[in-house]
Amino acid sequence: MSEPMGRFIWTPHKRSTDTGTHEPIEELTRVALSKPVETEDGVLPAGSMGTVVGVYRSGAAYEVEFAKPFHTVATVMPDAIRNARA
Repeated sequence: MSEPMGRFIWTPHKRSTDTGTHEPIEELTRVALSKPVETEDGVLPAGSMGTVVGVYRSGAAYEVEFAKPFHTVATVMPDAIRNARA
């Protein structure tokens, strides 16, 4: 029988990373990559636009769907995306 998993509770308003502090991004928010991201389908260049379709642990990582330059869904760290204000 396996050991029970430890409990993880984390609910900050901001996420601290080595590149600064990030406001959590909500699902269905339009975002742009601030740096290239490697996926199973290839490398998405900085500036690629996508939509957040999942939020992990209050913004520790995001699942983002991209249509261009190719269709893919990628797990992206918060320091690699920013809100895309139109």
